[in-house]
Amino acid sequence: MSEVWDVYSKDRRPTGKTCLRGEQGALKEDEFHIWVMVWIKNANTGKYLVSQRSADKDTDPLKWETVAGHAISGDTSLDAALREVFEEVGISLSPENASILATKVATSYDGRRHNWIRDSFYFETTEEPDLARATTKEVIQTKWLTVAEIKEMYDKGECCLNMGDLFGFEANPIPSDRYCNIIGQIVKGKIDRPMGSFHPRHKDLYYPVNYGYVSGVLGGDGAEQDIYLLGVKSAEQEFTGKVIAVYHRYDDNETKWIVVPCDDDGIIPNDIEIPTDNEIYAQISFQEQFFCGVIVK
Repeated sequence: MSEVWDVYSKDRRPTGKTCLRGEQGALKEDEFHIWVMVWIKNANTGKYLVSQRSADKDTDPLKWETVAGHAISGDTSLDAALREVFEEVGISLSPENASILATKVATSYDGRRHNWIRDSFYFETTEEPDLARATTKEVIQTKWLTVAEIKEMYDKGECCLNMGDLFGFEANPIPSDRYCNIIGQIVKGKIDRPMGSFHPRHKDLYYPVNYGYVSGVLGGDGAEQDIYLLGVKSAEQEFTGKVIAVYHRYDDNETKWIVVPCDDDGIIPNDIEIPTDNEIYAQISFQEQFFCGVIVK
């Protein structure tokens, strides 16, 4: 029997609709389903668990991957992560040990439409996989490998492409202070790509929100620090705002500051709607779908 998936809006609000696995191509442009990736590290050795897909998989048969799967109807993404780990590799993980490494909302790129929201979870455990306990036959064998060993397999084409996220997680971890010296700052700057405009070089990249930079503050690429100005519904030319979050990219040397308008004293006007995390992911997905990252507050 085909899995039934709940359908969500871009900002992860349930629509009340469902779709069957394999029929996600019929989703409308503003409809999404949820899938998860689960990175499991051995707490003693520091190695990651990888598994080999069965030969009868429709996509990437016999390739190596981390646990991944879709949220079935009624699941939260964490529910899906815990269920998929047990179903595929026979490990029971505790929900309180979960952390989210990254979230991505994919819309359309490479000439294809994508309709998924993906959470990448991280767990540490000393429990060994047990395929005899697994409730599906999706996996034929497992290994604990170092990042270098996984990279070698990846470079040989032996892994699923989404395994490449691991190298960003390891190479560019979130700073230990979690940007605490940035969150809450009052910043000023210019909007060089206002809402409703297109990228100056990539003409198919449309800006549904205001995108600009903080004057006099350099970002990781050596240019002035980029920001998304959210909470406004009109094209702007400049801004005074408060940093409410940082979007940390694992696979790039830039971070993006999430800013909402405020006055010089840091007071946010009553008519400004402060977006939730899910709304932030949705609003910046037009560009951040090309990267792997997470909101830090």
